[in-house]
Amino acid sequence: MKKLWSKRWFKFCAIFLVFIFGLFIFRNNILRGIGNWLVSEDPLQETQAAFILGGNSFERGMEAVMMSKELPQQKFVCTGGNYPLQIRALDTLMFEAELTRHLMKRNGVATERIEILTGSRSTMDESFEILKYCQDRGINKITVVSSSFHLRRVRWVFEDKFKDAGITVLFHGSDPDDYNSENWWKNEEGLIMANNELVKLLYYAIKY
Repeated sequence: MKKLWSKRWFKFCAIFLVFIFGLFIFRNNILRGIGNWLVSEDPLQETQAAFILGGNSFERGMEAVMMSKELPQQKFVCTGGNYPLQIRALDTLMFEAELTRHLMKRNGVATERIEILTGSRSTMDESFEILKYCQDRGINKITVVSSSFHLRRVRWVFEDKFKDAGITVLFHGSDPDDYNSENWWKNEEGLIMANNELVKLLYYAIKY
């Protein structure tokens, strides 16, 4: 045994097997930690404007409806300049921002509480569009709403530039129905979401 342990390849294989065994034993805690890290959310409170990012108009729009009930004075701005492909099946075109506003109004949010911005087609673009909107109107505290598992990336995109501009940003997530940070790896959609977000974080780190 001593002769084997003196072999570099044997040490490497033994350490690797212990590492794999440790990952297996603690896999739930590790995966739960990844989920909690991605879902980087602040306590909900009223701000001068809540920006509902484009990308999932139903999920995020319904979260905005909930917010409108808990925070009756909250103003909303829906963003997103892409055309959701599924909408084309209805022989019409609506920006993501328009679709989110439509859903919110249909669920009781007053029209005067909702504005739209349609000049952005990515999270990075939205951050600059929202920053200009805030600077033009003297807004210094906002909420950014996106899907829960997007929040780590959204926080990375928004925080520094808004801090430099003297604007406080709170982040709030809309939760999917079928999974959360505690069990995402047990659901196919959760696996896809977490994988996509980790890849996007790497992409943003390289590109920006």
